Amino acid sequence: MPTPAELPRFKESAAVILIRGAGEALETFWVERSDSVSYMPGFQAFLGGKVNPEDLELEVEGAEEGPERVMRACAIREAFEEAGALLSRAGASDRKTLAEARRKLLVGEATFPALARAHGWRFAAADLAFAGRWQTPPFASQRFETVFFAARVPEGQEASVRVGELASGEWVRPHDALARWMQGERTFAAPILYAMIALAEVATGQAESKGEGETLEQIADRLAVGPERAGVPTRRIELKWGIVLHPMKTRPLPPATHTNAYLVGETEMALIDPSSGDPAEIDALMKLIEALEADGRKLKLILLTHHHEDHTGGVNAVLAYRRVQVAGHAELSKHVKLDLALKDGDWIPLTPGRGDWTLRALYTPGHTRDHMCYLHPRTKSLFTGDLIPGGAGTVIIDPPDGDMAEYLFSLERLMTEPVETLFPGHGSPQGGAMRRIAALIAHRREREAKVAVALSEKPESLADLVPRAYADTPRELWPYAERSLLAHLLKLEAERRAVREGESWRRLDPSA
Repeated sequence: MPTPAELPRFKESAAVILIRGAGEALETFWVERSDSVSYMPGFQAFLGGKVNPEDLELEVEGAEEGPERVMRACAIREAFEEAGALLSRAGASDRKTLAEARRKLLVGEATFPALARAHGWRFAAADLAFAGRWQTPPFASQRFETVFFAARVPEGQEASVRVGELASGEWVRPHDALARWMQGERTFAAPILYAMIALAEVATGQAESKGEGETLEQIADRLAVGPERAGVPTRRIELKWGIVLHPMKTRPLPPATHTNAYLVGETEMALIDPSSGDPAEIDALMKLIEALEADGRKLKLILLTHHHEDHTGGVNAVLAYRRVQVAGHAELSKHVKLDLALKDGDWIPLTPGRGDWTLRALYTPGHTRDHMCYLHPRTKSLFTGDLIPGGAGTVIIDPPDGDMAEYLFSLERLMTEPVETLFPGHGSPQGGAMRRIAALIAHRREREAKVAVALSEKPESLADLVPRAYADTPRELWPYAERSLLAHLLKLEAERRAVREGESWRRLDPSA
């Protein structure tokens, strides 16, 4: 297990909730992250990013020296960099000047503070109202502490994105954003959800007050209580409507520290992988279930992706509170008592709410013989267990339960399914599913090629082969890499490209 010093540290970042209009015409600017980025690809977000060293140089009038000024400087820079919106009170701000300045910034010809000095831009703290502080949940491989600010787009300016890290950007009314989320068309994290809820309340309130409106500070005050609201009555991570993620502390292989349980459905729910039997973890899970039941969602059954303890450890504890059925692949019955044995293609009906919540079981062996994924076709969401981890990592294929050929076949099979968003057992959910799956297949093929090259005519042990086949892997992970190396060698053996002699392996000429 990783030590506290090895756990992901929070990275400082800032975001700006850009708004325009008032009353029912209130809009905010949001973006869709590109499928190619490593952090939350395909998700909706607000403008923002990590603090850069140059943010230390930017003057912001009325801001205290230290974190307050730096965070505002970061938000100001990101608004201009990502959307071309300049939150300045003075200086040249005509369209041609802004376009050329933004070009220089994006290609690295000038820093933002240098551009500000050249054009006489002046920034004031009062133009960015504090709108809350959010921390990335513990399941994520990258963790951020983000300060949010609310700001009005300056008169006469438009916001637009340049395709790259961002796929698109648009002005949206908060009620419309929430409607798209509830229909399963958009995926976003808690800060965006609770910001949209607050802005929808502002829009409704302004409409009722006949356009008198709220000040920027009053709007920001509503936004700032988002983190508190997200924890009442219990923390609720609902990246898509009807899909609630609940990270549970477990003992998976490092660097993971949690396993993601999921509650899926709108009137009836399936609980996927209750992973921990620890009393404190079960207590938190049951409080979440109770809160969802108070909203009209009833737990119907438990679905298991595979038998590993960090995915099934809480089954009996949950059954002590709710007498529901347990379902998984038939092979899993060797480890856990099942009420329903599922096979590939089986449909799992849940009573519909605003839409169809039927899930489809996909048999995906490779990580284990009993591994299943669960697909929600309407929202194109796939619950991947340990087949696909969150972030950029890979899973260990550990023979004899793990099989590399089957693992690759399972990944390739998913390329034919209607999947857009991945909800993994460990790490962060992500969009851009096809790109991620293709990258995993390519990575395994590349590793197989390295394993084949590492073999020689002389028999060598796994410990001898690892330094060559996994030279790009940190040395402390080589004991784990040996297991996946063995899986690759067994695949090569089946293809008559390698031969085992005792505990050693050598190259085999296929023509021999």
